[in-house]
Parts: sequence; C-alpha cells; structure tokens
Amino acid sequence: MLENGLGMPLFILLSYLLGSIPAAVWISKSFFGTDVRSKGSGNAGSTNMYRSFGFWAGFGTQLIDVLKGWLSPVTAWYFLNGHYDDFTLLLILLCCGLAAVMGHTFPIFSGFMGGKGVNTMLGMMLFLQIYASLFSLGVFAVVLLSGRMVSLASMSAVYAFPVFLVARFWLNQQSGIEAKAFWVFLGIGLLLSIYVTWSHRANIHRIRSGTESRIALVRKAK
Repeated sequence: MLENGLGMPLFILLSYLLGSIPAAVWISKSFFGTDVRSKGSGNAGSTNMYRSFGFWAGFGTQLIDVLKGWLSPVTAWYFLNGHYDDFTLLLILLCCGLAAVMGHTFPIFSGFMGGKGVNTMLGMMLFLQIYASLFSLGVFAVVLLSGRMVSLASMSAVYAFPVFLVARFWLNQQSGIEAKAFWVFLGIGLLLSIYVTWSHRANIHRIRSGTESRIALVRKAK
C-alpha cells in the first residue's frame, strides 16, 4: 500500500479524522451536560472551556487538541519514513498536520463546527519545528501574563513562528534540503498567521474597542 502511492492520501485522511475529535464538545457534554458551543464565545476550543467550566476542563481539552496535532505527523512519519525521500516526506508530514488542523476547525464528528486550531497547530509544529514552537510558546506566555488576553497571545505566538525561522535561517545560512525546508515552513507559517488573524477578527475588533475578555490566571473549577 505504501509503495503504490496510497500512503500519503491515507494518512492525510486519518489525520483529518484525528483532528476532528471534538474534545471540547465531548468533554462539555459528558461532564457538564451541555455543549460548550452554547456557552461563552460559542467556540469549541480550550479557551472557552477554561472560561465556561474551569481549569481542568480547559486543560484537558487543550492537551487533547495539542496531541491531535502532534500525533498526526508522528504517525505518518513512523509508517512512511524510508518510503519517500526526506523532502517529500516532510511535505507529507506537513499535509498531515494541516489536515489535523482542518479537522479541528471543521470536525466531521460535530457538524463541522470546531475551534480555531491554534493548539492543534502547536502540536503539529512541536514535532516538525520544535525550537520555533518553543520560542512561540515563550512569546505566548509573555503576552498572556502581561495582557491576560488569550486571543492576543495566540496571534502574537503565531507571528513569532516565522520571525524565528527567518532569524535562524539568516544566522545559520542554511543550504540544500534545509534551505528548501525553510522556505516551505516560512510559507506555511505565514499562511497560518493569516488564517489565525482571520479567525480572530472578532477578537481584534474587541481588542481595539477595549472590550476583549481577559482571563484570570488562577481560577477554581466550577
């Protein structure tokens, strides 16, 4: 199956299905008897879970959403490594990660109404670009601690990703497959930045008007 070219579409499909696991919806319905999409912002993501049901509900959702993004390229790499050249394999792993993000955003298991995909993007990039991801996490933490707005922290972290890539490429003067990989990741990083900005357009309006919600950094579960 792997040799006849079916490996790539199979793992992309599996990644979409994995990403489609609606952790926020299933956790909210199972433990709180209500769909999180009927609460707060109406978003099926960890931020709305934190605000609506407390720390552990939000943390559990966030962990699952990150794992979805991480497991998608990891699983494909485990089975496909050695069947493709390094650059082709990288492109396949990226496609699997992006399929998981699409699954999270438009989940087949919950009426195609999902979250914004930031946690799933993080999981995907923690496997594919760990140093850039850790840098982005640091930016997220700094912005969140200073402003207590998850939306602003998320957008800042996503934009920090391509900035880190450019700085690292400029400092190391990479060549060959590393240079090709850089341009691929930079393109993906910029596209994801545009997507995250678009998906947070309502948040941006509230930030500009001074009405964006701020989170309490320590909160007991309800």
